[in-house]
Amino acid sequence: MTQKKDTILSREIGKLGGFGARLVAGLLPKNIFELTIETHSPPETALEKAFTILSTEGKVIEDRRIDPNKPAVCAIVGSGLGNLNPALVEVYVVSTKENITKLVIIGTAKEGLIKQYAGEKAARRIADLLTQVLP
Repeated sequence: MTQKKDTILSREIGKLGGFGARLVAGLLPKNIFELTIETHSPPETALEKAFTILSTEGKVIEDRRIDPNKPAVCAIVGSGLGNLNPALVEVYVVSTKENITKLVIIGTAKEGLIKQYAGEKAARRIADLLTQVLP
């Protein structure tokens, strides 16, 4: 991520609740969840599918599909109760060998007093959608 996760999430919360919400969001703890999936698709195809899914589910904020060092797609998607909590979802290609591409999916969201596990829910939702479209 070229921008700090806290900054991105605070900005997105501020869009919903104003300047005060943005300030308070910077103090909230994060729910971070990471999982790995494997596919027989080439890395380019896997990231193209991730881009399509993330574009449909939210707003892509970083597209590094052609980055030779660390190809990735990152987006803000709705999560939590009523999909009102913004979550940052990152999809990275971490390795390819023997016709298997490994994708790491990381979901990050701010958590208030009521734990919604929005980062985890967002990462799992994107992973489920990816496993439906990738062989």
